[in-house]
Amino acid sequence: MNIERIQQIIRLFEESSLYSLKIQEGEERISLRRAPAPHQLAPHLITQVEPAAIMPSKAPLDSQEEGVDFNRIIEVTSPVVGVFYEAPEPGGQPYIKVGDRVQRGDVLCLIEVMKQVTEVTAPQNGQVADICVTNGNVVEFGQTLVKLC
Repeated sequence: MNIERIQQIIRLFEESSLYSLKIQEGEERISLRRAPAPHQLAPHLITQVEPAAIMPSKAPLDSQEEGVDFNRIIEVTSPVVGVFYEAPEPGGQPYIKVGDRVQRGDVLCLIEVMKQVTEVTAPQNGQVADICVTNGNVVEFGQTLVKLC
């Protein structure tokens, strides 16, 4: 790598929200790291709308009488910056659809970062109220991916 390419990589890194980056081209390697922001020291997959949000919803999503109780929504957020995938392979069946019931630990989607894939799992039992990202889109750290009730 020449010095201009290295400087370009550093500029892009400084402008990004990443706190760690490793690049290898042939035998040459670059590793950039900065101290994570305080909220990144212990990343959470769950953002609660209110403390009672952990309680299971009394009415199922498909109930026509009451609908979704937005006071009990759990937002499942991205643990990393990367590309959102709804299925394990291109053209495959999505892991979830709106209205599906999920169990704690079920895979909801995948996030790919530089050929590394992270499974995003359900933090609790619930029902999929919304899928907030379109397949193949880039997501940010902490961005809401799926809403459960």
